[in-house]
Amino acid sequence: MRSPFTGKEMRIVRENTILPYRKDEFEIVYQAYECDDTKERFTDDELDMININQVHNQYREKYGIPFPEEIKNIREKYDVSAKKMSEILGLGSNAYRLYESGEMPSVSIGRLILSIQEADEFKRQIEFSAHLLKQTEYNRLIKNIYQIIDNDKDLWRKIVEEEYAYKTIDQNSGFKLLDLDKIANALSYFGCAKIDLFKTKVNKLLFYSDFLNYQRFGSSIFGITYKAIPFGPVPVEYEKIFKHLYDDASIDIEQFQIDHNYAEKFIPHLKFNKDLFNNVELKVLEDVASAFKNKNTTEIVNISHLEPAWIDNKDTRSIISYKKYAFDLKAIR
Repeated sequence: MRSPFTGKEMRIVRENTILPYRKDEFEIVYQAYECDDTKERFTDDELDMININQVHNQYREKYGIPFPEEIKNIREKYDVSAKKMSEILGLGSNAYRLYESGEMPSVSIGRLILSIQEADEFKRQIEFSAHLLKQTEYNRLIKNIYQIIDNDKDLWRKIVEEEYAYKTIDQNSGFKLLDLDKIANALSYFGCAKIDLFKTKVNKLLFYSDFLNYQRFGSSIFGITYKAIPFGPVPVEYEKIFKHLYDDASIDIEQFQIDHNYAEKFIPHLKFNKDLFNNVELKVLEDVASAFKNKNTTEIVNISHLEPAWIDNKDTRSIISYKKYAFDLKAIR
């Protein structure tokens, strides 16, 4: 952005600040353009979005309000239209659709929506609203719910046995739900960019994509929680993530012997689906691919070792905070 006073390009400045929202206050990394000559500050739609997204995400986390993708997933779980879900829950006719699109519900409505994740609770809501439903519609919904209850019992056993410990939307996941489809498609994108997808390198590509997107949009792309280990930042439980992609036939895994060590390389099988990503995310993938396309695994590991996100957490192998470190990336902005 150019300064309206001098016509010169302005630089982005960042500072920790407190913003009020719904009778509460939240600390964010506030971003604005600053005119070097006048010291006046300005924002545009993009920076306003980043700033307010940080506030909204913290508000949802603090008060237990589900995120838009959770709200959508709950509805799709029961195979109900947004309009019908609004009727069942006693909301305005377009309310549920607006909540899926990002509008912030009240705390009470947010918790109501969150409660119907449990099929038994949604069954109660349907019974309360039976007078609004045709008999055939009521019967179909009740039948689906009983099937879901049976399936949930099997799913819970699977989760206990093999699923991921870090599957919640919070600050550690960049306020996104773990999205394996996006991860698989990102690997396809990087593969199409002629990047050798060795496992250690992939872990860094995912890290830089998620943290750069948080810097530009206020949330991660993949919903991955990261920790610091000797080889740099890596997804927590990354072996389970890659095993899932392999079992799902999204990738193949080849092993190579390098000196006396073995390295794993991923071969993507999916055709890249850009519709899974918004414009900011697509630009982030493009920038990350461009920045690291010609870097080998050792080089990208060494680059990641210059990041405060790794330096501050490596000794304790701690979880890396998006909020604290996304705006301090050194290798890419």
